[in-house]
Amino acid sequence: MNISVIGGGPAGSYCAYLLAKKGHKVELFERLNQIGNPVQCTGILSDYFLKLMPPSKKFVINKINKTRIHAPNGEYIETKIKTNYVICRKKFDNFLINKAKNAGVKIYLNHNLTNIKDNILFFGEKKKKTNIIVGADGPLSTVAKLSGLFVNRTFLVGTQVEGYIKKKDNIVDFFPYIGSYAWIVPTDNKHRIGVASYKKSKKLFDEFTKNLKIKVTEHQSGIIPIFDPYIKVQKKNIFLVGDAATLNKATSGGGINQSLISAKIVSDCIINNKNYNKEWKKQLFNKLYVHLILHQTMSRFSDCDWNYLIKIFNEKKMKKILRDESRDLIIKMMIKIALAKPQLFKFKNKITFSELKTYFAKYK
Repeated sequence: MNISVIGGGPAGSYCAYLLAKKGHKVELFERLNQIGNPVQCTGILSDYFLKLMPPSKKFVINKINKTRIHAPNGEYIETKIKTNYVICRKKFDNFLINKAKNAGVKIYLNHNLTNIKDNILFFGEKKKKTNIIVGADGPLSTVAKLSGLFVNRTFLVGTQVEGYIKKKDNIVDFFPYIGSYAWIVPTDNKHRIGVASYKKSKKLFDEFTKNLKIKVTEHQSGIIPIFDPYIKVQKKNIFLVGDAATLNKATSGGGINQSLISAKIVSDCIINNKNYNKEWKKQLFNKLYVHLILHQTMSRFSDCDWNYLIKIFNEKKMKKILRDESRDLIIKMMIKIALAKPQLFKFKNKITFSELKTYFAKYK
């Protein structure tokens, strides 16, 4: 059986590696001429990453154990968190592609998919016969478009730079009220600073950074898919993983852990002939759905709402929840928050019934 993986990011490389390790003939096609560029990622992974693979000095460039979450009025929460890993995406992507190569995957660079017809992949004038196609080609997935799986997608625009600023502490700063969210993430000796928003991302970024005096070394902007509960990720012998399947945390834009998880799920489904449309929901749907509802709810927050929320979370018992729980295990975290502070149910009027009913997409 010939398996073709389109896309050389984490989802594609890891999926190709897992399939090749089981003895399948796997080819990976990347449209660009090198792996890992351009960078369009903040590259901060929650502690859940430990469950997926061991962090390595080959790609981890910083470890973070504290965060500050800011309110519009200047107040903030500062709290310990479980260890987060800041990675160099270029090194991480190449780490995974080398694992795939060593497992026997054949890598083709400069191969831009232009058509799929009768199990034949077209790359301009070049073509390849295949049996299975895995689309790991990002939020604007060509595989999804050519197969009719690219439907009703929504995106944030992320504007980010990496550079030097006058900030010495090793703390992640998060600003949930700027656009959809904004961040300052320390790397090894620099910072990644960015804003994600549906509209005017660059304008918001300029306003956010005007007093930071950044010495920019790299621009790293891109689009961020919003999780679609109705997404179909399999159509016959075509599968979607990672950002190509919108498998992303809507509250933060984080998607690397979900890319690796979906790569594991799809490889198992291909090897054991399981229904991928059902299997991914068992492991990922509930968590990503809660992140989506939180994102939609918080998008309606006023400055007063944010000020109130940050004040509440500055209490000792709330900080303990933020310290002890993983954002990748969001359901457990939200249950603890609700039990600790029932008055937060005052925000229930920020949620619409039409948004809540999307949960039933899980059963379709």
